Amino acid sequence: MEEMENILKIEQILNNQNTLLDIILAEQVKIRQAVMEKNWMKLQECIETIREKTDVFVELEKDREVLASAVDAEKIAGFESVAKAESAVRGKLLKSKVENNALGNYVKIVKDFVQGVIDNVVPQRRNTLYSRKGNIIKPQPESMVLNRLF
Repeated sequence: MEEMENILKIEQILNNQNTLLDIILAEQVKIRQAVMEKNWMKLQECIETIREKTDVFVELEKDREVLASAVDAEKIAGFESVAKAESAVRGKLLKSKVENNALGNYVKIVKDFVQGVIDNVVPQRRNTLYSRKGNIIKPQPESMVLNRLF
């Protein structure tokens, strides 16, 4: 009887995680839009929402792991609704990872572009600098003042 209750609790946790992931995925889309629009306040709000939802997700995952350790894995796998919920969670986690990678690639491309423009506009010293471990250190612009009154 206790195993059945644990399986039902696991299913409820998975459903809650699915709901949280829906919110997180929606916020990730908003983050991408905020970055492209350069709306930093909206970006900060979205990041904070994701951080809160992620903390709740992690707590639910810890609870699910505790419950799953008390129940035989074969019995859990026998419940189709639990398997569907778990599959949905895994799919949404993969979708979230892809969204993160896409945003990371966009930010890297923009950063490299801006760095290239700065290197061309404000050339820095061209000496090769090395770190203590022997890695080449790319010189960063020391300081620059822009006239924002166009």
